[in-house]
Amino acid sequence: MKKKTSLKYTVLMRDTDFSMRSTLESIGNIFMNIAGLDSERKGFGMEALRKQGYAWVALRILIDVKSYPAAFEKLKATTWIENWNKLTTQRNCVIEDSKGDNVVEISSIFTLINFNTRQAVNMQDVLSDSNYEKSICNKHLSIRSPEKVHLLTNEKVVATRKVTYSDIDCNMHVNSFRYVSWVLDTIPLEMFQKKFISEFEINYVKECRYGETVTINMEQLGDNVYAFDIRNFEGTSLNRCKLTFTDF
Repeated sequence: MKKKTSLKYTVLMRDTDFSMRSTLESIGNIFMNIAGLDSERKGFGMEALRKQGYAWVALRILIDVKSYPAAFEKLKATTWIENWNKLTTQRNCVIEDSKGDNVVEISSIFTLINFNTRQAVNMQDVLSDSNYEKSICNKHLSIRSPEKVHLLTNEKVVATRKVTYSDIDCNMHVNSFRYVSWVLDTIPLEMFQKKFISEFEINYVKECRYGETVTINMEQLGDNVYAFDIRNFEGTSLNRCKLTFTDF
C-alpha cells in the first residue's frame, strides 16, 4: 500500500480571484479533496465511516503559502498521515507548481466523531481493523503543526451573516473552507492588491449549522496580522482563525 496519495490538478478560472491566481479557499478545497480521496482509497473514507455511524471532522488547519498558482497552471498535490492517537490524527499536504516547486504546505489535525451524538470517539478502537495505522508515514513538513488561536481581547464586529444552503457540507455544518471566504470578504480589496496571505491558521471550535446567524469579529494583532472569531448570537465562539499578510 502506498502511504502517500498524489493528485494532479489544473487551476480553473473558478478557482481564481481578480488577480487570476488561486484563492485561499480553492487551495483549501484541493487539500480536502485529496484528503478525502486518500481516505476513500484506503478504506476509511467518509462513505465507509458513515455506514458505521462516524465522520471525520477538522479541528485545526495551518496553511503556508509561498505563492498562489495562476489560472490554468498544472499542479500536483500530495498528502499523507503523519501520526495518530486516540482522539486526533495529523494529515499533511504539499502542493507543487508546474516547475515542481513546493508552493503550499498544509498541516492539519482531524478527529473522528459519532455522527449522531457529534462527540469524539476513540479512533484507534474504531479503526483498529482498518489500514489506518499501516498508512502512517512519519514524514514532517517544514512548517509547524497547527496550534490554538487564542480568544480575541480587543475585537470589533466587521460582518453579520446567516448560514444558507450553499454553506453546508455533507456533515450538515458549514464547509471547512467556507469560513475562509467569510473572513476574507471583510478585508478591503486594496489589501489584496498590495499583499498576499502567506499564513492562515484556523480552529474549528463548535459546529455552525444551517439557519444560524453569526457575527464575524476581528482584531488586528500587528501590522500584517489579523485574528478573527466567528460567534453565534449567544456569543459562543464557533470558529477562530489568524492570518498573516506579506508584501508582494
